[in-house]
Amino acid sequence: MATNESASFCDFCQSRDLNTSAEEYCPQCEEALCRECTDNHKISKLSKSHQTISVDNYRKLPSFIKEIKQNCDEHDCFLEFYCKYHDALCCKLCLISGHKECKETIFVANFLTPSSGYQSAAFDNIQRVLKDLDSNICSAIKDRTRNLTELRNQKKMISEKIKEKRQQINTLLDNLEGALQEETSAMEKEYCRKIEEVIEKLENEKKRIDETVKDVDFVKMFASSLQIFMGKKAFQESVSTNEMNFKILYDNGSLTNLTMQCTFNEKLERFIQELKTFGDIKVNNCENHISFSWKGDKSAQIFKPLSVLKSIENINVRLIRKININRNDLTGCAMSESGNMFFLQKHNNKLFKYGQKGERLSESYINSKTGGIGYDLAVIDSDTVAISSGENFLKQIYLIDMNSAKSGPVFKLGDYCYGLSHHNGSFICCTYNNGINICHKSYHRLTAMQKLPNAPSVVGSTYVTSNDNFIFHSNCHDHCVVCYDFSGQVQWKYSNLLLRKPYGITLDSNSNIYVAGSDSNNIVVISPDGKQAKELIGSCDGISSPRAIFFHKTKHLLLVANYNSVAFLYDVI
Repeated sequence: MATNESASFCDFCQSRDLNTSAEEYCPQCEEALCRECTDNHKISKLSKSHQTISVDNYRKLPSFIKEIKQNCDEHDCFLEFYCKYHDALCCKLCLISGHKECKETIFVANFLTPSSGYQSAAFDNIQRVLKDLDSNICSAIKDRTRNLTELRNQKKMISEKIKEKRQQINTLLDNLEGALQEETSAMEKEYCRKIEEVIEKLENEKKRIDETVKDVDFVKMFASSLQIFMGKKAFQESVSTNEMNFKILYDNGSLTNLTMQCTFNEKLERFIQELKTFGDIKVNNCENHISFSWKGDKSAQIFKPLSVLKSIENINVRLIRKININRNDLTGCAMSESGNMFFLQKHNNKLFKYGQKGERLSESYINSKTGGIGYDLAVIDSDTVAISSGENFLKQIYLIDMNSAKSGPVFKLGDYCYGLSHHNGSFICCTYNNGINICHKSYHRLTAMQKLPNAPSVVGSTYVTSNDNFIFHSNCHDHCVVCYDFSGQVQWKYSNLLLRKPYGITLDSNSNIYVAGSDSNNIVVISPDGKQAKELIGSCDGISSPRAIFFHKTKHLLLVANYNSVAFLYDVI
């Protein structure tokens, strides 16, 4: 099988101990061919319909495309069919033996013929998004460079103003002038450095996009139908990551326009002897000078299958694995985009990381200088998770890198924080003294806090989650789940003996609500309108006092952690 990068020699000739240079490659046979073997291949009854490509073009294909298997592992027959029900490729023997009852099976070759239009459409959307991303990043680089120059020019202008003002006052202000000059330079250096870091990140993303564009072109020109069909998903994931990384820069304020200005003390002329500072330097967040084209939810359809709305009666789960954490008091859990699992032990100051197969990977401190931290987890992006401090006296929210487990920025909340959610750049948290709060953030600080009207004042130890339109609160104190809009208006309230003492709460991609019932020893799923509910997992499945729950929206996985020791990973079907 010629799957190596060189494919230098003819595979047929090598089977006869001959080293003949290969000129063509057959994706269906997975063999490199010399000129003579190519001619024989074209006239053979079994292979004359096969489409070969030159070895040079074969080498241009991405490695993951070349690694796609063409034949069935079980029957060693060509994979010609695709079963939509099982989301699996199958050969003609698989079709007979294992897919007789499946109603949606397609012949891959027919599905990807030029007449079907899918072969081109498979990558048109990806290329369109790549083009938009490239355009946005180029515009952002140009704008950041402009802002960089602007800040430096403004720094020069401020320096000149300072010198002019300095000439009007006596030498007593020499030290104050120097202090203000240092402050100006330090602030200019700090924010210019931040902009340069953003430009570097943007340039790196552009390089990745350029490489993906080349790979897409080569795949369209030279890959087989099956390779296009299977490789499309990998490209979609790569492009989705590009778009997400760029949107993260936009959402976290990295592309916000910065300006510097200096204001002088109004009483400078009359009260020289009373002056304590020479002036103030600040950086303003102004409106962006450019706009970007976002695909939003419509483009998201390019990167993931459309979720089919269905009744909660049709939602079921399949146990993938049981994870023994061997720790009590588990109150938080989450999953990274790659599938690693994270667990939080109540007020124990430790984050536990487990691999996709349930193996323990690491155990790290949240804050090395104090203890008693930890209640709930909220995923911020593909690399970052937030941790609420619970009843720790510091009253903070901590950001942790999911890859390195290193602590990042800390947000001072000023109140004990329990259940935590993150959406559109804001924290939504259940506090001890102020009910449910929506905390808006910019860079590494909270800029505004909004108390949710109509929510209970006592929400300690409770949990919360949200989507674009609503906030969902599971209140263990009165055994209910309440849906609010962002103005605090109650949309619905669910209360039933089916669900007792609800704690952890999470949403799937269709906004179905999954709740951990601690006293009812079950996981209950509630419809988005709050009118329907059913027990999805019960005590007979090993659920006992569940506290933490997390839904992985791209992989359709549900992670549940009992309060003591054990967690479960389910495939939601």
